[in-house]
Amino acid sequence: MTVILVLFLAFGTALSAAKAEAAPASRQEESASQRRSSGVPNDIRESIRCHVEQLEEDVDLRIGRERVAFNALLAEFYRSNDFSPVWKKRSQITELLAAVESAEDDGLMPGDYHLAEIRNFYEKQPRSPFLKARYELLLTDAMFKLSYHLLHGKVDPEKLDPNWNLSEGRNGNGLVSKLQEALAGDSLAEVIGNLRPDHPKYVSLKEGLARYRELAAGGGWGAIPDGPSIKTVGQSDERIPALRRRLEITGEMPVVKSVDTSFASLARVYSLELQEGVRRFQKRHGLEQDGAVGPKTLRAMNVPVERRIEQIRINLDRYRWFVQKLEPTFVLVNIAGFTVQYVENGQYTWGSRVIVGEPFWKTPVFKAEMQYIIFNPSWNVPPGITRKETLPAVRKDPGYLARQNLQVIDRSGRVVDPYSVNWSAYSSGSLPYRFRQPPGSGNALGRVKFMFPNKHLVYLHDTPGKHLFGRSERAFSHGCIRLQNPLELARILLGWSAGDVQKTVDDGATRTVHLTKRVPVFLLYLTAVAEGDEVLFLDDVYSRDEMVLKALNQPFPYKSIESCVF
Repeated sequence: MTVILVLFLAFGTALSAAKAEAAPASRQEESASQRRSSGVPNDIRESIRCHVEQLEEDVDLRIGRERVAFNALLAEFYRSNDFSPVWKKRSQITELLAAVESAEDDGLMPGDYHLAEIRNFYEKQPRSPFLKARYELLLTDAMFKLSYHLLHGKVDPEKLDPNWNLSEGRNGNGLVSKLQEALAGDSLAEVIGNLRPDHPKYVSLKEGLARYRELAAGGGWGAIPDGPSIKTVGQSDERIPALRRRLEITGEMPVVKSVDTSFASLARVYSLELQEGVRRFQKRHGLEQDGAVGPKTLRAMNVPVERRIEQIRINLDRYRWFVQKLEPTFVLVNIAGFTVQYVENGQYTWGSRVIVGEPFWKTPVFKAEMQYIIFNPSWNVPPGITRKETLPAVRKDPGYLARQNLQVIDRSGRVVDPYSVNWSAYSSGSLPYRFRQPPGSGNALGRVKFMFPNKHLVYLHDTPGKHLFGRSERAFSHGCIRLQNPLELARILLGWSAGDVQKTVDDGATRTVHLTKRVPVFLLYLTAVAEGDEVLFLDDVYSRDEMVLKALNQPFPYKSIESCVF
């Protein structure tokens, strides 16, 4: 038996030697390089290397209970660093933990950045190379992920909307340099803080999140019972005390600490002061400011504070999608707010009401560059409207075109008598004609349109239907943006006098004027925005908030690393 055991051990030794001799030269060189490294125990680097190799093989992998996000970047970084650990100062880990915890202030979830696992390692200080490697990789992945989310947002807008064209830079480039800067400097917290958007709108919205969380901690507000509309000053209603309290909580009314019981009946009367408070509430919620507590106003008042917090979180992430890509001068349309603003050298200098696409004809979200303005434009009916509306109407009655002041134009540009065409012989795809509305006061585009060429055939323009701007909800168009004060925007963009703009319009001739410098145009969708120290909450007219919230709260799928023990 002893002889057999000796022979078995000898055979094993020889086999091991043969395997070592047959090992690839590159692996031998790599091991030699690791042995020459600066004092880092070889088993720690070996454990990091083993983890990295598994991360390279499986993009959907967890380290312990934590799913890492930047597999390729982690691998690239640690290979370039000879698999040596970089988190050597406990003070820097302390700063990273604090930054992860404060991510909640930006509407993000600290748990996304391995908070519990890192804190556990931080407190217990692992001794084994296996656990030290896990700790190391989780710290780096947390830094990468937090940096990325602060720079670009957690949710990928392109996955929610294929029209989104502002995703440049969402590839993780620069994250390694940010990590190296943080680890080499005196303040990791400062480096992370500089990644946060510093745009005033973002900062104010973030401050609004803190205020609404304080309201939630204090119990929020109760629901006001349904009932008849409260419209006129002097009207009595048992719900008036609840209405006053609701407005006090969110600051539309000054807080009244007590009411003399001898005036209890007055406390149930709708006063002028209360009416003004309701108007302030309506302004902050994009409602018609009529001072009446009708169904829409009551519904907005009864949205719970938790939902308002979610709404702010959603829009903080939306801001991160684009706010660091804003240039000093631009035009911004908020589709959900039915507004347009012109920003020049970082200052909001002009704003106006707009009409946007109705839910069936949603105005798309994208960026383009305004290049020129057309005065007294003709309107060529877009293909989508031709297919869905104009051609079906003409098939039934060619007289429809005259009533809509539309002309039939053939491929040579000649006007054709609509009664000479057999409309039933054509589909929208084979139609050899287009429909055009000539310039004039009744033209659908009004007297001016602003062109920023894009695949959606969407632009800003005037409209003859000015009465619709009196509505609080203004989703009535086929996708283009109608302006309430277009001549004022033309004056600002061209640098003309108001008189010169009006003279060009009154001339009646179609005229194209190119801008001396192209102006970026952002068509965005924001349902919570900051105005000064207030948050304005807007209706989710296209029902997009839930998709963003779901993605914002979505956990990652995962698998688990089981081996790598040395």
